[in-house]
Amino acid sequence: MVVADITYVATCQGWAYLSLLTDAGSRAIVGYALCKTLEAEGPLKALRMAMDFYNRYNVDLNNLIHHSDRGVQYCSNLYVGMLKKHHINISMTQCGDPLHNALAERMNNTIKNGWLFDCTDDSFEQLDKRIADAIYAYNYVRPHQGIQMRTPMEYIRKCSGKVAEVPLVGTGAPAPILMDYASEF
Repeated sequence: MVVADITYVATCQGWAYLSLLTDAGSRAIVGYALCKTLEAEGPLKALRMAMDFYNRYNVDLNNLIHHSDRGVQYCSNLYVGMLKKHHINISMTQCGDPLHNALAERMNNTIKNGWLFDCTDDSFEQLDKRIADAIYAYNYVRPHQGIQMRTPMEYIRKCSGKVAEVPLVGTGAPAPILMDYASEF
């Protein structure tokens, strides 16, 4: 399952909008996009990054569940069309309760308050680089209690038996993964 959400981040140039997609099993951030508007462009860019992430390791998108709130971006014809085109199963919250998308909401909080808490003096471009660096640290450096105090990429290597490619810091793209959740249970 991959969970999706959008959060607001302040810059010296006004608000920016961060779209995040998080793999629920590994906690890895598999797609993201920072945009200057709340249009569907940001979530679509993050979705394409997540699909590339999974496709590079032959993860069957037919078995993938995409969960989000009912934001207009996720309900747009473009976004739903992209999910359907790739046979990704769609799950959406029934109401506006953030608890129904808790993992995505928690990810927003972790990125904003863990790494981006003092970025109001940053330009959009500076913020974009800070986000890329934060996602790298989140995926490769920060251990998570929910995955036995491993980083998402360590957890992925343990579950898949494969060595995940390590991206350069600040490249703006998380490394691809392959999860075999069944081997963990």
